[in-house]
Amino acid sequence: MTSDDWASVADVCERVAARLPELAGASVSGIRRDLEAYLVVPEDEHLAAVAEQQRRRLEALAQRRLLDATDVARAAELARRRARQGIPVDVLIGAYHVGDQELWRALCVDPRGATPLLPDVATLMLTSLHAISMVLAAAHGEVTRELQGHRVTLSHRLVELLLTEGAGPEASRVADALELDPDGDFNALLWRRTGGEIVLPPEVQRELDRAPVPAVHSYHSGVVVVLGQDPPEDWLHLLAGRLAPAGLVGVGLRRPGLDGAATSLGDARLALAAADVDRPVVWFAEAWAEACLLAEQARLEPLLADAVRVGEAHPHLAETVLAFAASDMSVARTGETLHLHANSVTYRLQRWAQLVGWDPRSFDGLIRSVAACRLALRGSSR
Repeated sequence: MTSDDWASVADVCERVAARLPELAGASVSGIRRDLEAYLVVPEDEHLAAVAEQQRRRLEALAQRRLLDATDVARAAELARRRARQGIPVDVLIGAYHVGDQELWRALCVDPRGATPLLPDVATLMLTSLHAISMVLAAAHGEVTRELQGHRVTLSHRLVELLLTEGAGPEASRVADALELDPDGDFNALLWRRTGGEIVLPPEVQRELDRAPVPAVHSYHSGVVVVLGQDPPEDWLHLLAGRLAPAGLVGVGLRRPGLDGAATSLGDARLALAAADVDRPVVWFAEAWAEACLLAEQARLEPLLADAVRVGEAHPHLAETVLAFAASDMSVARTGETLHLHANSVTYRLQRWAQLVGWDPRSFDGLIRSVAACRLALRGSSR
């Protein structure tokens, strides 16, 4: 094929270029309709970028060449900008496909088009698109890794500040940089792996990456810390459920502001301390009494030690006391829960009272007994 043969293609490219504002507008409309991630890009900026991209594509086609160094540099620069705007690389490449489809339709419908040469034009366009996709992916990946590294550093710093110093001016600045509202509500979740290296399971990492709300995670003192901005409760349940098979999870209360975030982290730490293999996920909202008790175990040890030893020696008595408390002090309901006759329940409660000196059928005696029984059964399960 001679240069004269390709002249008809160059003529078509020139006529299509004259319609560039119309083509770029149609491409932008299609991209923003089908690829919603692009809605974060200002429309005038988006239109200018697509028009420039298509102009360069037409120039390369007219000259029967692939993209040159300048074309590649411009594409890489755009990929870096889109990465910083949060556009995923597959969406970015998809947008280039939309732009090329508009160009291809325009080339095909030109009334004086070089129809016999369209297969060669298609081959050149596809080859160029493949090459540009590799450039886009490489440049986008550079910025993504840079941003991820920066976010990891900021996340670790925010968690460290909240755990050691609480809310303050620096914590507020770091939260802003992480796109967290310092005055919003926060929920904390802590995960400790049982055996093996503390590495998030891949499915959990993916879940955090696509979190429905702003969220950060970091590693601190042997646990993974997740802090979410007003996360839906069902999402927290999902996250905790995916972490539980490989470790223990504690979930704090939702609390307002960065002071609340620091407190929620404390909640989650107390809840984590109450978790065990039989109950790997503990919500502070549901187990706050036990969590606070365990946190003060050393302080209470002289008061509870004798009763704890009784519970460890007679776990069936401790289980009955706890079931009695959970059954609103109803002997009949306790019997149903434990599959025991009511007389057997009564005997066990009396036997506990004889051994420890606290009657679990009284309010004060039940509080003391529950504390001791929880510690006793927790110790015997380890």
